[in-house]
Amino acid sequence: LDEPESLLYEKQSIGRRSVQTFRNSMQVLGFLKKPRVLVDEKGFPGNLTQKQLDAVMHFRSELSKRAASASNFKDGNIYPEMVGSFRDVEEEPYALCRFLRARDFNVDQVFEMMDEHMEIWKEAKKFDYYPDVDAATGCPMSVVLTQYPMLYSGNAKQGYPVCYFNAGRFTVPGIECITTMESIPIIVWNTMMYQVAGIFRDATDANPDFVRCEQITVINLEGLSASQLSSRTIEVLKQANAVAECFPEMLFKCIIINAPSFFAITWRIISAFLDANTTTKIELYSNKKKGQKRLTEIIDEKSLPSDFGGKGPSTQEILCKRSAKNGEQPPKRRIVELISAKKGGGECTLEFDLKSNETMKLQMYTRSELGAQFSIYKYSGESKSKIKTPVAENISVVRTGGNDDTPFTANLVDDLEGSGEYLLVGKSDKKSKGTDYFLVIGDVYRRARVAEYT
Repeated sequence: LDEPESLLYEKQSIGRRSVQTFRNSMQVLGFLKKPRVLVDEKGFPGNLTQKQLDAVMHFRSELSKRAASASNFKDGNIYPEMVGSFRDVEEEPYALCRFLRARDFNVDQVFEMMDEHMEIWKEAKKFDYYPDVDAATGCPMSVVLTQYPMLYSGNAKQGYPVCYFNAGRFTVPGIECITTMESIPIIVWNTMMYQVAGIFRDATDANPDFVRCEQITVINLEGLSASQLSSRTIEVLKQANAVAECFPEMLFKCIIINAPSFFAITWRIISAFLDANTTTKIELYSNKKKGQKRLTEIIDEKSLPSDFGGKGPSTQEILCKRSAKNGEQPPKRRIVELISAKKGGGECTLEFDLKSNETMKLQMYTRSELGAQFSIYKYSGESKSKIKTPVAENISVVRTGGNDDTPFTANLVDDLEGSGEYLLVGKSDKKSKGTDYFLVIGDVYRRARVAEYT
């Protein structure tokens, strides 16, 4: 058992290093019995039975053996990489116990669990777990998150980072306007390998005694329709969940709020491919008041986003603020709308407004084969007799490269300004054979500073 090197060695491509290096098994055993921070829960260092202690030491020894003997164990070096995913914030004994808790400290079953995910891990490793997620998905992440609205924001009262997901705003047509559904697992890989460790680091900075690499996930089903949960959507969610299962026992609790009546059937399907330990940590609320009451019990109301019943900024406001890169000024607000035009020259419209001190950059994302013509009008006059004055007409949104199945983007206007109400009108090509979807992204900036970021 006395290995001279630390089990969870540094991964060169990511450059992570364990917060505490254990040079031999006796040091690990000592920490398991008397940890730096005692978690008052079974299965954690300091709260292990003798049988569990033996399992941890056997697991560590077996990991080292497999990593050192590539001839006897194919991909043996991958196992310690999986266990040490968060080695810069999670001390080795806590990581070992986290994996073992997933299979009730049965070492053989833990390796079986890791083997189940070995192929997708190796595939992601080929691409270094997608460090440049914009390039990997072919679209800025800030735009992807308008249709796959998932974000980490703040911490719960007990210190756990909180991940919010507005499932009601998740749309397959919207995703396919900007990327592919197959990009969702790529996003999960990038999040887990390049973002989550930093999020846990922030939690430990706020509380040095926070040693559990676990999170609270809150899922809002408000606005979710049965049509959104197609067989293809469920399949992609399975793929994303397979990635998440490479990082076991990270969920402290999952709160699902505003569940519609039809979700009971869908839940039976989804829960079938979830890990048994995971399902015990999920709370489901259909009553809005009860769901929000539960959230405020575990998350401070000032930290809870307004669209989840709290007094903090909404998730849309947070995502808008985070959309700027490289020190750029973020938009003041963002208009996001998925519009559609029926086949054979159908029309799609969107109304929006601007204030006197605002200017807008308007972009269109689509995978329409034949494209469409768009015009922008400004309203004037009374509501019953509004007059439309053309601002920009017959802007052609057509594919200029790539194949017919890839999304593309077009700038409609870079600096639309002038207080008032506006109307965007699009007309699909008469040869169009199906419904065309267009995702409109309007970034609204303060006019006084437009020169800085247009």
